[in-house]
Amino acid sequence: MWRVAIYAREAPGRAGRARLDRQVASLAAQVARQPGWCHVATYADQGAGAVRPGLSRMLADAPSYFDLVVADSYGRLATNRRELQALLAHLGGAGVRVVVLRPAAARRLARMLANLTLADLVGEAVG
Repeated sequence: MWRVAIYAREAPGRAGRARLDRQVASLAAQVARQPGWCHVATYADQGAGAVRPGLSRMLADAPSYFDLVVADSYGRLATNRRELQALLAHLGGAGVRVVVLRPAAARRLARMLANLTLADLVGEAVG
């Protein structure tokens, strides 16, 4: 049985709080549908600044309380690639796995940026 922690993050404010609550509820529902997964903890933050108490508590609790972290996207876990690599290395070193339930959002962004770059290159070649 996998002990699962949920991590969610959203922008501050009333609307952000509502989105954060929906994100947590959606993740909890998805975890509940997975055979062999048991939701044991939820960590959440509002904001993307350096001070993220939910993330700090999650890192301190790993691996004592959970074996697996579930997040909506990599962007919820970290604001940049270096921070994400450090976070994944820390959790991996503690024996905790990370599952991102919607990695497609990052792929869509990369595809959009590639298409914009291609459009710029085509525009320069034609113009």
